[in-house]
Amino acid sequence: MKNKKLKSTANSKTMLIVITAMFSAVIAVATAFIKIPSPFGYNHAGDSMIYLGASILPAPYGIVCASIGGAIADLISGYPQWAIPTAIIKALNAVPFIVCAMILKNSKFKDKIINPPNLLMLIPTTLVTVSGYFFATGLMYSWESAFAELAVWWVQPLIGAVIYILAGVGLDAIKFKKKILSYL
Repeated sequence: MKNKKLKSTANSKTMLIVITAMFSAVIAVATAFIKIPSPFGYNHAGDSMIYLGASILPAPYGIVCASIGGAIADLISGYPQWAIPTAIIKALNAVPFIVCAMILKNSKFKDKIINPPNLLMLIPTTLVTVSGYFFATGLMYSWESAFAELAVWWVQPLIGAVIYILAGVGLDAIKFKKKILSYL
């Protein structure tokens, strides 16, 4: 009975907004505060949460949480000049997963976070991150700076992919996506 009440259009929309806000907050916190040491300084866990949010939430909500979460992380981390480029780049990071989910909505993979098509989406989202920050750095600072940093930008999406896969396997084991979608 309780589930039927939640499925009304207004309640479903409210729940979707709440879950989107929660993913935005998780992305911001994982980006700003979960630091992973690397030979090039440190990386963060935020990209993995973007991939999770985009793999779970429908369009446009997966895109919105990626954009807001990334931009807020830059603002609270002391990099306000990066907030707008990050908002755009992180929104674009979510797009491959959203498109994949739309294609898979009637397939056997629809309730899974980790599946072969989603794993393939790690390739275009990585290209978006690297090319997006390359162009943003070139436009904001210099093309020499952009070329100098190009080699290290591959590390961040790689770390994000590993965390995404590990977290996604765990969440799939408890049928997390199916449970979340049952409230919508």
